[in-house]
Amino acid sequence: MTIKKILASLIVTFSLSGCSYLYDTFVYQIDVVQGNYIDDEKLAKIEVGMTQQQIIYVLGSPMLIDQFDSSKWYYIRYIKPGGEDVQQSHIFLTFDGNKLIEISSENTSAPNPLVKNPKVKEEPNEAAQTGDTKVPLTSE
Repeated sequence: MTIKKILASLIVTFSLSGCSYLYDTFVYQIDVVQGNYIDDEKLAKIEVGMTQQQIIYVLGSPMLIDQFDSSKWYYIRYIKPGGEDVQQSHIFLTFDGNKLIEISSENTSAPNPLVKNPKVKEEPNEAAQTGDTKVPLTSE
């Protein structure tokens, strides 16, 4: 009698624990992307002393402006690829009047997990460096 109870409890335990594995394996989970994606090139263009309008031109509108202190802007990126770990990064900008006085960031160098083959800038070819261009011959 006790063997039947132990066997039944093991079957129930394994069947319930298997649901999470099946869910992660077979159920499609969408990619959740929220916020501003700011790459290192855009962040490098930001300098202390820039105006709010210049910041918006380079980075776009902030995700959040502090309600109680409008001199603090938050650029937040949240990415959760389906079935994978969450990736989150923050950029905090502080203004004095209209001028930027402080830049602080966390996890901005992490690559975008949704881009499978990121484009890498290559050096210009020899023709572009010398200024020579070859024009294809056309039949007249």
